[in-house]
Amino acid sequence: MEETKNYTIITGSSKGIGKNLAIEFAKNGHNLILVARGSEILSELKKQLESLYNVSIEVFPCDLNDLQQVEKVFNQINNYNINCLINNAGIGIFTKVEEIDNKELLMQMNVNVLAPIMITKMLLPNLSKNKGSVINICSVLSYMPNTKSSVYTAGKSALYAFSNTLRLEYPHLHVLTVHPITVETTFFADPNYLNNIKTKLKPELVAKKVFRAYKKKKRRLNIPKLIFWLNLFYQICPKFIDKLNRKYFSHK
Repeated sequence: MEETKNYTIITGSSKGIGKNLAIEFAKNGHNLILVARGSEILSELKKQLESLYNVSIEVFPCDLNDLQQVEKVFNQINNYNINCLINNAGIGIFTKVEEIDNKELLMQMNVNVLAPIMITKMLLPNLSKNKGSVINICSVLSYMPNTKSSVYTAGKSALYAFSNTLRLEYPHLHVLTVHPITVETTFFADPNYLNNIKTKLKPELVAKKVFRAYKKKKRRLNIPKLIFWLNLFYQICPKFIDKLNRKYFSHK
């Protein structure tokens, strides 16, 4: 009788951090369920990973902005045995509050907050049965604001708060939140934005650190570690940090 396979789900797995998480987890023997909008990219990644590693890869194209589609797709995914869920998919549209487009506002909240919460809720019995892990890719902006990022910051803060409550309610689950600074990906609409950032992370490095934190069952991963102190200073002297923030870190 064939042993039931366990799977790790990665949303937003077609590029950036998500793609590198797929590579890192597959390299370490995880069977994967890859979720993203681009079906062709997912199929190519499936072929690549299955040819390199002895793992099983399933792909499910899904637009996380469409919550009805999310429910339909994850009802299918729930038929698999899930031991790790990585809510990685995210979208950021950076503009001042007065210029926020309502359609873009809803899109960011759907993808960054509502979809991850829905997915986690739907998979809870499955994850609980396996005493599994939920990994939510948050941001340094979960802790402190940045100009032109009000909706994105609100969403990542909400995902962080949800993660903390999930951990409290379900102590048998491992819940990890990940808080990186700017990562070199195609996430940003402005191609010149990354040129203005002196310190940024490679997505490969983020993926490696996430896997290590997952194996050690950590509850929070700051990349780099100094984010912890930045958050602490922000709580103690917010006006001073606001001045630094406006001068050095608000270039979107």
